Amino acid sequence: MKNQNSPETIKIQDQNFGNHVEHWNLLTDTPETDVPKWLGLALDAPVMPMGLCEDEQDMDQSFWLIQGPKGQSISINQIIAVENQKPRALKTAFPSFESPYKYDAQIERIITCDSATQAVLRLSLNKNTVIYAFDNLFSVNNCQYDQNQTYQVQFNAWAYELEPVAENEKIIVDDPASIKHHRALNAILAEHNGVAPENLQELINDWQPQTPEDHEPVTVDFSKMVAYLYGETLGQEDEAWFQGNIVGKTTMQFMQDEYTLYDV
Repeated sequence: MKNQNSPETIKIQDQNFGNHVEHWNLLTDTPETDVPKWLGLALDAPVMPMGLCEDEQDMDQSFWLIQGPKGQSISINQIIAVENQKPRALKTAFPSFESPYKYDAQIERIITCDSATQAVLRLSLNKNTVIYAFDNLFSVNNCQYDQNQTYQVQFNAWAYELEPVAENEKIIVDDPASIKHHRALNAILAEHNGVAPENLQELINDWQPQTPEDHEPVTVDFSKMVAYLYGETLGQEDEAWFQGNIVGKTTMQFMQDEYTLYDV
C-alpha cells in the first residue's frame, strides 16, 4: 500500500537507470565471467533486508531483494521478480558497500522506474545542502517513505577516475551574458525545486537581474566543488564530478582482491 504522505515521485523507464555495468567494471576486468559467479555465491549465503518494513506483509510481494555473500565487505544486490512466491527473473543487480558516514535527511523527491525496483532520491540535509543518491533499498522501502519524516542515511560513492589537481583552482566569470545566464539558471531552478521546466530557455531569456549582486562576476571554486552531471534523461542525477581533499585512506577485501577507500 502506497504511503499517502509519500514524497513527490517521478517515474521513468527502467532502461534509463542503466545496467550498472560501470560499477561492475570497477570491481573486475572480466565482469562477464565474475559477475554471474558472484550472483551465485550471493544466493548461497543470502541476506534479505527488510529495510523500514516491520514484517513481510509490508513488503512488495512482486520482488525479492537478495544481498550477499553474507560477511563480505561488498554486497552483491539482486532484485528478482516473483510470481506466486516463486522466483521468475532477475530484474537487475548492482554492488554496494557500507559507509561509516551517517546523516539525517528528508526525502524531497523520488525518481524511480516503472517497475519500482530502483530509485534516485533527492535528499535535503539542511536548508543549504541537497544530495542526489541512488537508493540501495528502494525495492523494499518504496511504500514506506514519508515526506515529513527524517531518516538516517549513509553516503558513499564509486570513483571511476582519480587524478591530482592544483589547490585553490578558481575561475572568475566576468562576461555579462555568462553572468546573466548563470544567475538566471540558478534562480529559475530554485523557483522550481531543482527541476528544469519545459520552457527553461524561454525563462532564462526573459530573466532580469534583481539586485546589484546579480551583475557581479561569478567565482567558481573548483577546489571545493561537487558538480552533478545531469544527463539528457532523468535517472542519472546521482552521477557527479567532485574535487576536494583526501583526508583518509583505508582498504577492504572482496573475493581475494583489495580495494581502496578514500575519505574526501
